[in-house]
Amino acid sequence: MGDDEPRFGYGQGRRPLWSERDRDAERVRDALRAAGLMEFSDSRAGFVVEGGGAERPFLVAFAGSASGAGEQVAAYAAALRAVGMRVEPDSQ
Repeated sequence: MGDDEPRFGYGQGRRPLWSERDRDAERVRDALRAAGLMEFSDSRAGFVVEGGGAERPFLVAFAGSASGAGEQVAAYAAALRAVGMRVEPDSQ
């Protein structure tokens, strides 16, 4: 793999995974998708994964209408716990 290729390959939608943080965020996304949860896009509400790396946790949030957001976030937490990931509420 050359210098112009992402170190950790590509995620869904050919998202380049340049760093360990990118790779780990994609693992979070994969776990959520495997549980049947939808990722946010221009055309639909769903989860987003932000942050992470250098001792910082990832933030997983629902992007969409406020109605049902609590249920979605609870589903995200359950899906991540089911694959052995640690889940904590946002402290803010």
